[in-house]
Amino acid sequence: MGKKIAVVNAGPRKGWNTDTLLAEAAKGAEAAGATVEYFDLFRLEKYTGCISCFGCKKEANKGHCMCKDGLTPVLDAIRKSDGLIIGSPNYLSQVTASFRALYERLIFQSLTYNAENPCCRQRTVPVLFIMTSNAPDTAYVNLLNDYQRTFETFV
Repeated sequence: MGKKIAVVNAGPRKGWNTDTLLAEAAKGAEAAGATVEYFDLFRLEKYTGCISCFGCKKEANKGHCMCKDGLTPVLDAIRKSDGLIIGSPNYLSQVTASFRALYERLIFQSLTYNAENPCCRQRTVPVLFIMTSNAPDTAYVNLLNDYQRTFETFV
């Protein structure tokens, strides 16, 4: 059975840089035998970032965001996936607000506040993070490294 890959576009413009790179990455995953589920955050039903309800911290819901909105199917697909490919254009030296909303919900649901075991996930999901920008390759290395470290810990 092939791998399942969730692909998430956090850029608003269809057919532009972020969308194009994600589509090509998805094609590569499919060519390698993976099943790809593609999500475009700008075309989902209304959603929000984390509302800090702490429902995901209760034992019965541990690691599952309890807020039900347009991000619910994206979070479910990522949880069930064998890999995540996510991309965002760089706006004002940061990712898009849509990316941040997903990022908050994705990370907070796994955060335990326990220094010895900071994540409640049973397994990690490898993440390929693509950020498009009209800047030199080295301009946002620290920003990318920070996101990658968090992804490696909590996704």
